[in-house]
Parts: sequence; structure tokens; C-alpha cells
Amino acid sequence: MDATGAFQNTINELENISSTRYENIFRVFTKSGKYIYNILRSVNIDLNDASPDAYTISSTQFETSWTNISYQAYGTPELWWLIYITNKNVIDNPVQLVPGGVPLKFIKPDKLKEVLDQIAIQLNPKR
Repeated sequence: MDATGAFQNTINELENISSTRYENIFRVFTKSGKYIYNILRSVNIDLNDASPDAYTISSTQFETSWTNISYQAYGTPELWWLIYITNKNVIDNPVQLVPGGVPLKFIKPDKLKEVLDQIAIQLNPKR
């Protein structure tokens, strides 16, 4: 592995992970023979200029976790990070529960693959 690191799914010794996993935005390095993530990476999504047919707005009735919101919206807890970064202008702490009644933007399910592909291209233009 070179000095810039590599993404997990390009390292034969590591398990391939789903494209929905948060870990995909981080490069992996080795230190003392162990694989570690470089977590100094972020992704920003701004839906303010997006077409209204690309997202919906909804809120939960009760305080709940990001993973539960992800499961309710997309059928998987793995996309919690995408919901968070889409709404971090509304809620700025991903480890706190989301209060009930807060309107959140959700990328429509039929647009998810396109958004995840664009994130992957931005993070790794050499793909």
C-alpha cells in the first residue's frame, strides 16, 4: 500500500464491504502491521440547489437514533451517515439522538446509487 493509503475494498486481505457503509469514505493505512482508517475525511451534501424530485422531507415523531431513521427510510441502518451529512445544517452532532419533530431531508431511494457513486468518484477520482 502506498503512502496515500487505499480503500478497504481494494485491499485483498480485508473483507469487501457494502457501498452503503460509512467506512468507504476513509482510506486504510497500515501501522505496526495493523490496518487503520484515516478518519480525517469528510463528505458534504448540499440539497439546497438540488431538484425537489431528488429528496423528500420528513420527521420522526419521537426522539430516535440515526441508525433507526436510516432503517425506516432505506431498510438498512448503514446509511445513517448519509442522512446525517445531508442534514448536518439542522443537527450538528451525529452521536446524539435526533429529536422528534425535526424536519429532515432524505435522498430518494431511486437516487441513492447515483449519490453513492458520485461520493466514491469524488473521494477516489482514479477509480
